[in-house]
Amino acid sequence: MNKRFNILQIVGLTLIIGLLPSCGGKPTNTNYDETAKLFAADKSISPVIDEAFYSFYNKTQRQLYPLYMSEQEAIDSLLDLKVYLVFTTRKLTPNEENIITNKQHKARQQPLAYDGMALIVNNENPDTVITVDNFKKILSGEVSTWKEIYPESKLDTIRLVFDTPKSATVRYCTDSILNGNKISNAGNIRAVETTGEVIEYVERHKNAIGIVGSIWINDQRDTTNVTFKRNVTVMAVGTTPVRAVKPYQYYIATAEYPFIRTLWAICTDPRGQGSPRRFYNYLINPGEEGQLVFWRAGLYPAWTEFLERKVVVD
Repeated sequence: MNKRFNILQIVGLTLIIGLLPSCGGKPTNTNYDETAKLFAADKSISPVIDEAFYSFYNKTQRQLYPLYMSEQEAIDSLLDLKVYLVFTTRKLTPNEENIITNKQHKARQQPLAYDGMALIVNNENPDTVITVDNFKKILSGEVSTWKEIYPESKLDTIRLVFDTPKSATVRYCTDSILNGNKISNAGNIRAVETTGEVIEYVERHKNAIGIVGSIWINDQRDTTNVTFKRNVTVMAVGTTPVRAVKPYQYYIATAEYPFIRTLWAICTDPRGQGSPRRFYNYLINPGEEGQLVFWRAGLYPAWTEFLERKVVVD
């Protein structure tokens, strides 16, 4: 029997922007040499940033050292000139840009890739499809039990878990899903320290839902990016159950998956050939290997084109 399915292929990388010229001038930070060896990133995107750095180091032999922290802490480090490169899931605010400008630096900001915010449940939970509206109700505290969504469910209270309250994951839920409203502080909603702990919590609790970036649940042994790790189940999400899809790379590229966030690189390195600046250019330039790192990780790279084709497999 023939099976028909869509395959998303990169058919070419289009150079959108060139390497940026040096802005000149000396940095105001007197510890520049030490600072230029560091970069900061939100902990929730650390797996793909690690892969990107290893790729960069293997090519250039330029050593940098990552500092993983909450997203806001990473941005604060940039504003304080403690680092000259950060990786986040948001751009700087106008006020933050002004702070950088007032310190005689220029903030270069470019998207790197698009990631799906995945909802994960325990493997023994049979309810693996959820609507955007129902998930909003869970976040806001309007819904707190499985039976309110799935009347036949044998589970009781929904245990919603995410990483640290200052993380990019929490900010995405409040800004992009709840339209600026806060997540409920009800007792069934809790934060842990890391994304790894979110996954472990869901593994141990049948009634839990975890919120993680799809970076964490893609099975890296599968080069087609259509397999998730088997220790948890990834939910399908949609405006209706019929339209629900999982955060596969294809559905991120076509924007059919509803919860998509952008990964950003923000660089204030004043030296055109400084290591933070070189790393930044390496990741945003389609002529480099950097963009392919995000493709292999199951994200959709920001500086690519794709072609959808129908393929017949016997």
